[in-house]
Parts: sequence; C-alpha cells; structure tokens
Amino acid sequence: MVAIKPLKTLPKKSNAWNIIILVRNMPAKGEDELKVLLDLFEQAEAKIKNVEQATSEGVLIPSINQLRYAGHHIVQSLLSNDTKALQAEQTKAINHVKRAIYDIDEALLIYYIDSAVDFKEKYNDSGLTTEIIADYPEKLVMLDEANTSIQQLRKDNNNYQNRQQFYRQLSPYLDKLSKIVAIFEKSAPLIANKEINKCDQELKDKRRFIIKVTATFFFGIIGIIVALK
Repeated sequence: MVAIKPLKTLPKKSNAWNIIILVRNMPAKGEDELKVLLDLFEQAEAKIKNVEQATSEGVLIPSINQLRYAGHHIVQSLLSNDTKALQAEQTKAINHVKRAIYDIDEALLIYYIDSAVDFKEKYNDSGLTTEIIADYPEKLVMLDEANTSIQQLRKDNNNYQNRQQFYRQLSPYLDKLSKIVAIFEKSAPLIANKEINKCDQELKDKRRFIIKVTATFFFGIIGIIVALK
C-alpha cells in the first residue's frame, strides 16, 4: 500500500504535465498506443490534482516516479527505428502510467479509511456528533458496507491478479468514501467547538453551584450566631 506523505504541492508545470505535452507532440509512431498513453496521462494528472485537493498533503512520490519512468520509455521509443522495440517501449510506458493511477487510487483509499477511523475515535462517543451530523448512524453503516465490499474485492483472486479490474470496481466505493469523509472533515471543528463550549458552560455552572453552597453555608452560620445572641 502507498502512504501519503506531506510534501510540497505539485507545480503547475509538473513532470506529469510536461510528459502530456511531449506525448501530444510526438510523431505518429505507434499512433494507437500514443492515444492510449495520452488518455492515461490525462487521467493520472486529474487524479493527482484530486489527491491534492482532497488531502492537502501534496504529491504522491511513487506515482510521480511511475510517470517519470513512463517518460523515459517514451523517449526511448522516439529514438528507436525498430518497430518491435518501439512497441515494447510504448507498452512499458503504458504500464507505468497505469501503475501510477493504481498507486493514486490506493493512496486515496488509505487516506479516506484512515480519516474515517480517526474521526470515529475522536467523536464517536460524543453526544454532540449527531447534533452536527443528523444521519451519523447511517454514515457509519455506509462506511461499514463500503469497507466490507472493499475487503471482498481484495479477497477475489482475479482482482488480486488484475489491478485494473480491482480499481475499476473500487471506483464507486472511493466516491462514496470521499463524500462521507468530506462531511466528517467539515463537521470535526464544529463538534470540537461545541465540546469546548459545553465544557466552559459546565465549569461556569460548577462555579455557580460552589458559590451558592458557600454563600448558603456562610449566611447560615451568621444566622445561627445572631440567633444565639
């Protein structure tokens, strides 16, 4: 599995973007493979931007490396005059871009699951959570169902051997998880603020109670003293 590392944001003129420009301007050697490559690179670029927006944790180095390897094979194919060698290099490039896309999806899956687990650990027992997220129990059921489905996909031996098939089937669950996690992330500071306000109010009530008891005791003693005189 690929872990998301906090790194600087992918620059606008990134390696991935430069390679897309390179592919678009390549001569028509193995044109069908080049169209596949272009489509895959644009998918990867879109997914990388999605990761940056969803996680705010920067680029995915393993995926960027895969795109770099792909770029190397593209250049090798451009330099080759042998048809078989050219096709072999383009196939290698295609496979590297596919692996980049798989790594991005895997990283997003890990991020969404970790974020959901973290939210549950912090706020699951808070009585204020359902005040902010009215359908919180339903969201937990959806999370469990998505997690169960993902685990079943992982256990399928065909999916284990065919990453493309696995991540194609994973896609709707990623969409579902992303929406739930977005709600959790938006709700977390609201719940935290409510908890702080609740603690402050409880502290004020406790102080008032202590002052009231102390005053009652004090004036009671004074009353006894006055009565004894």
